[in-house]
Amino acid sequence: MAKTVHFLYIYLFYLNARSSLASNVSVSIDVLPDGCQNLLQSFANETARFTLCVVTNARPITVCEKCVNEFNQVFKRYEEIQKLHNNDSEVDCRAVLTNIDRLQVVYASYNYVLDMWEKASCKLCLNGTVFNEKTRGVMIRGDSLDKCISKHINNTEHSNTSLCADCKQYYMNLTDYYNKHKNENTFCMDVVDLVNNTQSDWSLKWKCHVSNYDSEWVLLVISFIVLLLPILFYFINWLVSQERSNILLSQNRWHQRFTNNAASTSGYVVIS
Repeated sequence: MAKTVHFLYIYLFYLNARSSLASNVSVSIDVLPDGCQNLLQSFANETARFTLCVVTNARPITVCEKCVNEFNQVFKRYEEIQKLHNNDSEVDCRAVLTNIDRLQVVYASYNYVLDMWEKASCKLCLNGTVFNEKTRGVMIRGDSLDKCISKHINNTEHSNTSLCADCKQYYMNLTDYYNKHKNENTFCMDVVDLVNNTQSDWSLKWKCHVSNYDSEWVLLVISFIVLLLPILFYFINWLVSQERSNILLSQNRWHQRFTNNAASTSGYVVIS
């Protein structure tokens, strides 16, 4: 909601700047050749379309997929302005359009569009105007999961209680593929938002749970070690006690044998 308000604020700011432009610098606009005036109007329209597209596709985020044409049009119009110069007129159209007032509306609007596009990291997902291979891989897996979930929700033949079991493989395919490639700095906000929303719905909305086998194995190993420690402790104590018993037994036997030998040597008979 905050992002939407921010976008609307910028858009209203832009429209207000346009109206103030027409009233405060009408003299400069009047002397512009028709090509300059038409290009300024075209740039304003394309920027407004891009802003509307971003606001419309902010939740869930599908900015890169749905607004790429609007972004390219803004970029194209700005490039045309940068190349614009009418040698037959005393007015430099490019300088007037990019520095038409202290607000620098054209420049500020173009930077806003670029900043929004960069924040969405759309370059990471796109080849031209279409998704690249890895992004398509995520979207295809996401569509498969959505179809499975929709089948259980809309079809009375399928029980909602079996959703988790029947759709688990589709969910794992999506999350495993995303986790495999996410550290490669590959995905834009369209993909990140899709996966985050899917994981949130899977756990909170559908009450499904996917076991983390790695964590479970670690927990099992730790539990086994904790349970084994008392057994090892008593076993070691038993071994030590056995060794002590053997030592005492051997000492008693040795003492008894020594006593018997001493008695036999001292009991001799003297013959006179």
